[in-house]
Amino acid sequence: MKKSTQELKTEKLAAFESLVSEYERPLLRYAARILRDQHAAQDIVQDTFIRLFKRWREPWVPSPQLAGWLYRVAHNCAVDYVRKESRKRLLHQQEALEKSDSEPPRRGAAFEISERAELAVSALKTLSLREQQLVVLKVYEGKTYKEISEITGLTTSNVGYILHHSMKKMAAVMRESHKADGAEEIAKRNE
Repeated sequence: MKKSTQELKTEKLAAFESLVSEYERPLLRYAARILRDQHAAQDIVQDTFIRLFKRWREPWVPSPQLAGWLYRVAHNCAVDYVRKESRKRLLHQQEALEKSDSEPPRRGAAFEISERAELAVSALKTLSLREQQLVVLKVYEGKTYKEISEITGLTTSNVGYILHHSMKKMAAVMRESHKADGAEEIAKRNE
């Protein structure tokens, strides 16, 4: 017996909702770590699922191929967002310089993290966008080099090379910061 159009639409919607349930949280974590903005991450993930709904032609079931595709789309959307925000920042830089007495926004209690974690985040910010994305995918998302390769379009060996050097850069930044903190503490004791 052939299914009606309404039954097919209902099945498609149920399959889509199942995929959203499966992948929404990991994609939100990934996008939020890249963007450091929960609201922007939500927009990116929403755009990712809209693109899935419009463009994915394979069966709508969780699979490594689908996961790779979703991360790739989220990755590309996040890169586009960062570029757009960078352009906006440049346009508003003059205005920001004129308002020298403004305070940086305060974080809520939910965003308080340990000093060591704060140091790691600061070190992560010193990396290029590509390096940051690879570190986030490997360290925070637990992706393999192969999965990162599929998401970013880089070769597996290139992923390994960039990650190795990125981690070395972060370690150096963290060591230098730790030395500077120790020197400040010694100077305070000697006063």
